[in-house]
Amino acid sequence: MKEFTIKEELISLAKVAASRIPPVENAVPSECVRSASSGGTAMYSNHNERLNIEFNVERFDFPGIQTMDPRLLRIPPGRNNERHRHAHESLFVVLEGQGNVLIGDTRVPLKKGDVAFVPRWLFHQTTNTGDVDLVIVAITDFGFTFAVMGEDAHQARLGTISKDSTK
Repeated sequence: MKEFTIKEELISLAKVAASRIPPVENAVPSECVRSASSGGTAMYSNHNERLNIEFNVERFDFPGIQTMDPRLLRIPPGRNNERHRHAHESLFVVLEGQGNVLIGDTRVPLKKGDVAFVPRWLFHQTTNTGDVDLVIVAITDFGFTFAVMGEDAHQARLGTISKDSTK
């Protein structure tokens, strides 16, 4: 197991939280609201015909956001994302469509309005079983995880995709 050291980013984050002072002075309320229909900033997408993978991910950018990482996931009908795991926790809120999410070894059905939680390091995969795009807001604690792990937070997912996504 890798030796754990407290990163400067984590200390900084703890100081901000303990200060009870907002990280953004004079926040503009209109900048704190996003419409899922208008999307966010493109992050990444993946398409692999052999594995039936097709999806794209956008990030909702908010001023002053530090620990949460809200993303919009879109999966076309009949497609899925890769089976993967990562260092951050995820909360999925289904906005449109229906499908299922593999959490560990169990598939759980999803429909509009459902909320699913995926613990850190647990393999998961989302599949669209409907006839319209499956649209999910995925809220993660990537900001916190990055403060703890640094660049290892990025590499954790990348290493597992290439090794395990075909299982």
